[in-house]
Amino acid sequence: MISKRAISIITNDAQKVTDAAMNDVLPILIERDYIETPDSQFASETVANMWGAGVMAFEYQFTVGPNKINFDEVRWQLNSQLNTYADQNDIQSYEDVDRIFIVTDLWTYLDQLHIDVAYVVNESTAEYVKDLAKLS
Repeated sequence: MISKRAISIITNDAQKVTDAAMNDVLPILIERDYIETPDSQFASETVANMWGAGVMAFEYQFTVGPNKINFDEVRWQLNSQLNTYADQNDIQSYEDVDRIFIVTDLWTYLDQLHIDVAYVVNESTAEYVKDLAKLS
């Protein structure tokens, strides 16, 4: 029980950090009309339930805008801007990995853009990112 509580606290902290980073880079998607401006503060969902405890990865959903989404461009731009945000805010990663935030998946479904972002702050998340890379 203590372990579950500790993981929950760490996950909540990681989610807040990742949400702040996404909030900072969100204007890129809005300016390019890839997504509509959210009506309220957006919320993320953890993907740890599917991938296991300790994985700091979060899913975001936004209503698709009028422009066709170039997924490669969006992935590159988000990865770049998220990690610039991390550098500017002195956000630490696990064992000096190349990127602190990694867009691990990106897709549309029912007029919603789904973005999964991993915050590589521990070994579980680093292994999760490596496993996903093997699947690609």
